[in-house]
Amino acid sequence: MIDAPDDPLRRLARERGRTLGELGLRPSDAAWARSEAEAIASLVTPALRLPAFVLRFLRRTRRIAG
Repeated sequence: MIDAPDDPLRRLARERGRTLGELGLRPSDAAWARSEAEAIASLVTPALRLPAFVLRFLRRTRRIAG
């Protein structure tokens, strides 16, 4: 991860942490905080992209089978 001060994910994490603190999030709310962090982390997880020919094959197979 980039440690640059203008890194958007770090800025987002700081802002979310500040907001959650203002809302009164406590350490006992760890499950909620973890799900929040996973949601933010999912923004940088690359999505699985299938090649176009695979998608065409799957559509044709579904059409033939259905």
